[in-house]
Amino acid sequence: MPQKPPHPPLLLLVDDQPANLDVLVDYLQDSGLSLAVSINGNEALQLARRRKPSLILLDVMMPVMDGFEVCRRLKAHHSTRNVPVIFMSALDDTDSKVRGFEAGAVDFVTKPLHREEVLARIHTHLTIRQQQLELKQKNRDLQALNAALKEQAGKREQAESALHQMGEQLSTLTRQEASKWGIDAFVGNSDATRAVLSEIRNLQRVDKTPVLVLGESGTGKELVSRAIHFGSSRNTKPFITVNCAAIPPDLADAELFGHVKGSFTGATHDRPGVFVQADGGTLFLDEIGDMPLAQQAKLLRVLENGEVTPVGGTQPQKVDVRVVAATNIALPSKVQNRAFRQDLYYRLAGYIIQLPPLRLRREDIPLLVQHFLTGLGQQMGRERAEITEEAVAVLQSYDYPGNIRELRNLIEYALISSRGAAITPEHLHFIHQPAGQPLPEATRPASAVATAGPREEQNLLAYVADHGVINNTTAQQVLGVSHSRASYLLKKLLREGQLEKHGERRWAHYSLPGQ
Repeated sequence: MPQKPPHPPLLLLVDDQPANLDVLVDYLQDSGLSLAVSINGNEALQLARRRKPSLILLDVMMPVMDGFEVCRRLKAHHSTRNVPVIFMSALDDTDSKVRGFEAGAVDFVTKPLHREEVLARIHTHLTIRQQQLELKQKNRDLQALNAALKEQAGKREQAESALHQMGEQLSTLTRQEASKWGIDAFVGNSDATRAVLSEIRNLQRVDKTPVLVLGESGTGKELVSRAIHFGSSRNTKPFITVNCAAIPPDLADAELFGHVKGSFTGATHDRPGVFVQADGGTLFLDEIGDMPLAQQAKLLRVLENGEVTPVGGTQPQKVDVRVVAATNIALPSKVQNRAFRQDLYYRLAGYIIQLPPLRLRREDIPLLVQHFLTGLGQQMGRERAEITEEAVAVLQSYDYPGNIRELRNLIEYALISSRGAAITPEHLHFIHQPAGQPLPEATRPASAVATAGPREEQNLLAYVADHGVINNTTAQQVLGVSHSRASYLLKKLLREGQLEKHGERRWAHYSLPGQ
């Protein structure tokens, strides 16, 4: 009898927002995977125990039972404890990611999701899962063979060799996927972009040299750091990000070096610091220029001896970490003013990459525009988003104080305000007027654009605080703006966590978090 074809892997998608599930299903409909969906934690637990999925893509922010609790319960049940879980969240801070991994997740993707990244991560972890199952089966076969046929040592050696080769193949696959993801994230063909890519490739060939990435805000410093990591021999190990400007001074030592249980109030369990979390991989220290002097001295000691001692601990631990630091501050000036340690600067600056601002590589702007149109258009359900030549010309004339990040925001706003039509200059809203280019009459004055956004957001939040709830129609009346502008502002406040959404489409309404 002919063998039945193997069943495709089952992927369980869990998100309380149906619109998000629609996007994920669209992303995965041609992936060859079977899909199941759930909109709350309890339903997801029951579905997982009944259908035994191969992988779970799990949202963090859900009512009643959040994703962290769902993951903990999955790992506590014998039938689901071995199912890999990938968290999805707009939260990209280190604490949220650490909580996710402590709950038992194998990966963490940040919203808004990108189709290529989601597919790469899903296939990588499905491969790892399949390899693990095969390894377990091989181990069971090997144990039975060893018990029954101890004298046949040659066969056992062959089986162990096959297992080793399988592990090597998995490592190769992981490196290839990570390297591709890192380098393909760059868009541009200017001399400046090609020069940066050449430097990145050189740094990928060495895995210990510390790197200092300099550039204005929004030029892609973290992207460069990730590309260095994922193209190096460390790509199968963690890439850990720390925003040095966001660490509270009283928690800096615990965040960097970890702590032991009982070392201070609230330390209810041992917790590794970011150096231990990044062991074998790369630690990205963003905004290094804002690190207080007290922490600079302790960081220097770790970089010099490769050892960390947790708060409250006595035994140092060896770590193998490559440090990539970044800042938009002129560190030599801070060194001269004694605001940054000279010895730490020299330790971090094993190799310096200076990223050019977008205004110095204007020939990359059309490529970046198309890149953002494609990615953001797919997220909004617009597969063929278009822009006129006049709009591209205006975009190329602008100086971009916020660099690539500002360009992305401009395209996102234009996609919303154009309501499915081709983007024209009237849909572009700048902080400053483009150099040498008058703004179209339909475009608001620069001074109004610079202040309207924050003021409108404050008015919306004030209304919700007074009335408890708001929808799009009410937001239009409160601000005197169009449907698309009200929708954009509400979604922005939702992404930032300042509002919570209830219901869908025309029944959608928003409240303050926790209300």
